[in-house]
Amino acid sequence: MKTKMIFAAAAVAIISSVAVFAQKATIDYRFNALAEDAKNYFNWTADGKSIKDSFDVAAGASKAKSTTEFNVVRFDATGSKKAVPAGLRSLVLYPVSSRATAEGDAFSVSENGKMLTIRFIHRGVAYQITTDAKGNIDTASSFQIATVGDNVGGKFTLKDEYLKAGGDKSKMANIDWTKVSFAKDVADSDAGYTYTGSLKAAYKNGILTVKGTLQKK
Repeated sequence: MKTKMIFAAAAVAIISSVAVFAQKATIDYRFNALAEDAKNYFNWTADGKSIKDSFDVAAGASKAKSTTEFNVVRFDATGSKKAVPAGLRSLVLYPVSSRATAEGDAFSVSENGKMLTIRFIHRGVAYQITTDAKGNIDTASSFQIATVGDNVGGKFTLKDEYLKAGGDKSKMANIDWTKVSFAKDVADSDAGYTYTGSLKAAYKNGILTVKGTLQKK
């Protein structure tokens, strides 16, 4: 009997271990980078949640509250250590935000074949996401970050050293990207867990799509 109990306990431990390593986050995303579009969406699953989200024009917010709900992927159990690059969390919120948000953040996508470069500036922080030649976004290597703005009375303005000649520092579109020195944007090394892997991005007729599965480790 004792031997059977030991084997049973071991089996439970193995099953539990497999369950932990099998945890994942899936992302299915569509965003029109050029114009207002009611077809934008951000659908995702993680940590027992399965959410289909889009922008609620009447409420001026995301219908399913991904801004806060996605924190189960954004942070580890402490609620403060990044489990994914900061740029990923910001990227996925554009389909569930107003068009004015993307325009104010100077959201842009440039393409070289299937290789994409996605740039935006949110709350004084510049993000650059660069895919590989096949359109893959990797959580370990595709994200970059730089502080380019100042918070002046609750409003963010570009620092003088990043401003285009003669530009208005209150408008993020006036940034001179050639002057920006980026650092790597990755999950915190001391996070209790992270989501790793790659997502597939594509861009056609102004529509950016991002899909894939990240593994929780």
